[in-house]
Amino acid sequence: MKRLLLFGYLLFLCLPTHAQENQGADYKPDYLYSIVQLQSDFSVFRWVLEKAHPGLYSYTPKIVLDKLMDSTYNAITTSMNERQFYQMLAPIVGKLHCGHTLIDPSLMYQDQGKRLPLDFMFQAGKAYIRYNYMDSIVLKVPIGAEVLAINGQSIEAILAKMLPALPADAQHLAGKYQDLEEDFANYYDLLVAQPDTFLLACIDTKTQQKFQLKIPAIDDEFVREYAKRSLLATEVGKKYLTLTVIDSLKTAIMYIHSFLDLDHKQAKQKFYRFLKSSMKTIHAKKIENLVIDVRQNSGGNLVYVNDLFYQISLRDYRFLDRVEVTRNEKITQLKNSELSKASIHNPNRVIAGDSGRYFVKDSYYTDLRVRPRNPKAFQGKVYLLTGKRSFSAASHLAVLFEAYKRGVIVGEETGGSNAGFNAGDIINIGLPITNMQMEVPLEKCIKIIPRYPHQGRGVIPHHEVPLTIEDEINVYDRTLYFVLGLIREKK
Repeated sequence: MKRLLLFGYLLFLCLPTHAQENQGADYKPDYLYSIVQLQSDFSVFRWVLEKAHPGLYSYTPKIVLDKLMDSTYNAITTSMNERQFYQMLAPIVGKLHCGHTLIDPSLMYQDQGKRLPLDFMFQAGKAYIRYNYMDSIVLKVPIGAEVLAINGQSIEAILAKMLPALPADAQHLAGKYQDLEEDFANYYDLLVAQPDTFLLACIDTKTQQKFQLKIPAIDDEFVREYAKRSLLATEVGKKYLTLTVIDSLKTAIMYIHSFLDLDHKQAKQKFYRFLKSSMKTIHAKKIENLVIDVRQNSGGNLVYVNDLFYQISLRDYRFLDRVEVTRNEKITQLKNSELSKASIHNPNRVIAGDSGRYFVKDSYYTDLRVRPRNPKAFQGKVYLLTGKRSFSAASHLAVLFEAYKRGVIVGEETGGSNAGFNAGDIINIGLPITNMQMEVPLEKCIKIIPRYPHQGRGVIPHHEVPLTIEDEINVYDRTLYFVLGLIREKK
């Protein structure tokens, strides 16, 4: 579950309120909402998607999605608690194949309950113990062991329940596995079961010896957090933007772990200052090879991506091919003070296309105009390191690399799509009765890679270097060493 605003504005939507008897201190996760209440929230959920989402039918045809919406509504034939209702809505969001569209439980639900105090790493459909959130003295867990089953249910069966309900770009699994690596415990709670004890059937990957672990479910605020590993990584003093120079290889490594302004502010860094200083160093030291690492970058400000690519592009380029929206007028029912100021649904900014589609005028977004080649651009070889965490703005950098054949991409398939993404202004609402949290993007940003063979996927690296659990345990950067090997070969 992505808790970071990946780029654009986050707009809070004010919808009509209803008398809510299951709120605040009185909240009970097993509270049963009536059929009428659930149908009312479902109607709001569907209405917002159909009115606001610009890429609703990009991967699932309208006739199929309409049928799914209708059948889900008709299946509300009995009272349900919030978790049961979530299990009905999440697969619909999964069908959109949009990582920026989310349906999450209410904040009250997120603040209660027991969870599994472990994180897993997923590789080729297998799960490995990656992190233990309990004191290792209290709960000794063999990091790196493969988990075969949980409470008698195989990992394959568990994934079959989880994966269709997870939000992710396009039709590949990279983004879904990234979500599971950050939030397996919460998704297990929502989609599989809520046990007091987890019995894990495991195997030691070195000795092939099988064993069992008995793990208690923990009632702990931090264990319930979303993206816990990301939160642990944001310790005070961490730098999201760093430049390392290897003089012997005439190589510079530009680590860009985030394009998000909030992260830069937390680290007391400024992207433009970093970019300017880095390029000055690169030119002064006569660097021949530039490595840009966005493997840990889940997105942020697109302007930064544009200006970074401008520093390395050897030709004129167009950052986005087009931006599509649902209509050429504001959605008056969604109107509030923030939305009315920032909404792109404005007839002065939008032109009509074919088949009832609407596009933002090129004159409104500089990203839609051709950007002339930078005469001072870096002329050497460029390598881009990507991973399944590379999403949104970071994934778009890989799209530009591939579209304009600028350099060599190494690592894992990006979590973001190779054809653009839905984002821009993002509206965030709580469904009026259940208060389940919903995020919906308002713009479909499109960039086509000419003759790209991997439709419906992320950006596929030219050299795929999958990470292993052994790399994680030994802190071995296999991808970077692979790139440095390529550079040495070319010397």
